[in-house]
Amino acid sequence: MTNSKGRPTKLYKDPVKGRVMGVCAGIADYFDIKVGVVRFLAFFGILFTMPWLLIGYFILGMSLDPKPEGLYEDENEEEFWKQTRKSPDYTAAELRRRFRDIERRTSEMEAYMTSKRFRLERELKALED
Repeated sequence: MTNSKGRPTKLYKDPVKGRVMGVCAGIADYFDIKVGVVRFLAFFGILFTMPWLLIGYFILGMSLDPKPEGLYEDENEEEFWKQTRKSPDYTAAELRRRFRDIERRTSEMEAYMTSKRFRLERELKALED
């Protein structure tokens, strides 16, 4: 699921969708919220906490890597990683549930394939042909 171009769980700046350095767009993408909300909060944060938030913004702008092209293979993978960043505990529990279900179905299939009934049905089918 992960490609070699980047890590889907890492915070990146997004200069393509960004205005100044892409920090707000990167934060919005990371937390899966609208970029306008992040820009609004950043603007008023800078207005009231001047220079600290502005300094933090430029530090993030210089230190964050730009979001790589093709970070996700498709929209389903992007949605998966956004959900993982939002609630990793839920996602881990969901993956465990899916793997248990796959294991249960595999066990049932294995039990059937090794049963006498399967061998008998296979022999009967061979006689029909």
